[in-house]
Amino acid sequence: MTVVRRALAAAVLLASSALTAQTAPPPAPGVSASLDRARAVRGARMSVAIITYGPGEFVFEKFGHIALALTDSSTGQDIAFNWGMFDFNQPNFLGRFLTGDTKYWMAGYRTADFTAAYIGENRTIRKLQLQLSPAQRGAIADYVTWKAQDANKYYRYDYYADNCATRVRDLLNWALNGQLDAPFQLAGSGRTWRNETARITASDPLVYPGIQIALGRTADHVLTKWEESFLPELLANHLAALTVTDASGARGRLVSSDSVLFTASRPPMPDAAPSRVPLALALGLVLAALVVLLAGARAGGARFVLVAFSALWFAVGALLGTALLLAGTVTKHGPYMGANLTVLQLHPLMFVAAVVVTMALWRGVRRRVAVGVSALVALLSVVGLALQLVPSLYQQSGVVLAVIVPVHLAFAMAMLRLPLQIPSRAARAR
Repeated sequence: MTVVRRALAAAVLLASSALTAQTAPPPAPGVSASLDRARAVRGARMSVAIITYGPGEFVFEKFGHIALALTDSSTGQDIAFNWGMFDFNQPNFLGRFLTGDTKYWMAGYRTADFTAAYIGENRTIRKLQLQLSPAQRGAIADYVTWKAQDANKYYRYDYYADNCATRVRDLLNWALNGQLDAPFQLAGSGRTWRNETARITASDPLVYPGIQIALGRTADHVLTKWEESFLPELLANHLAALTVTDASGARGRLVSSDSVLFTASRPPMPDAAPSRVPLALALGLVLAALVVLLAGARAGGARFVLVAFSALWFAVGALLGTALLLAGTVTKHGPYMGANLTVLQLHPLMFVAAVVVTMALWRGVRRRVAVGVSALVALLSVVGLALQLVPSLYQQSGVVLAVIVPVHLAFAMAMLRLPLQIPSRAARAR
């Protein structure tokens, strides 16, 4: 959270501050006629808007943000409710983040202050004014009032399925009695969770490859409009094109006006994820060639470089592979990091390779166990590559394969290039 938003947090203004705590969520519009009449009275003086905030500087800001603004003309209250609140200083924040149990919450701020903070961060601001009935506006006011209470405001954040944008989407769908269900189940524009994440993080040299390694096959399925709405800007686009039915049966646009309040001067996000496979393949082939060439060198410096690279390559690969296995099995990241064929490229067996292969390279002699381990690592890598030919197992991890497969094969070849260990004279005498 930036310094500006920390200052705003001290001035938080929730519409529910003077209301009695309520444990059960309010009923949707249409459930109670008397409740809807009361809501219509309140909602007649209210307006509802969706406000999106473009990418920021830090990686967790690059995906954008969204808020639902509720304005009451009789009181002058204009509150932006958002579900993107978190705190790095929370107890065990890092542990929760790594296990997928990150705790987020909803809070409301004066819309003018909230918007000013994002202008200060040079982030584009877009506003969609919604055309809702008075009863629907009153129902939304009831819902955010209930949601803002301490007992109800927290939730387990999920990057793709439950975040600040999907919470706004779900609230609108609730207020519209499910009118987003059918149109949002239609196919989107060919996007996937992997490609969208790669598109947004393409400029980050650590996050981009990390995402490619971490995501499994689930992240490669083509998204519906409902699933695409995990991104605030895509949700806004879908809502802007949506037609709904009002209480009288008339059809009309949900969004009555769509305007840009502030345009950032920062470069826009790319329209599509960059293709990094050719570059990755070039890197993999260069590293593989160096491994094979250095394995036949006799100079001490060349051997040291190869030994150091071997220890680093296999140790880091083993650590990443272990993390992948844990993420896909015992953490809440399983829906996206499970079913990940990258575990055939990076896995705990590489801990063994980090020792036996590195020792064989250090001593400059071929050891049977080192040959066997390197061959097994290379075989698993090739199997993982071959499985890409099976449609049901296809995974868009070409960047990962392009780097790792050549290097694993090169280490197996390097073991074969080493001279056989000649038994000592004493051993031959015995």
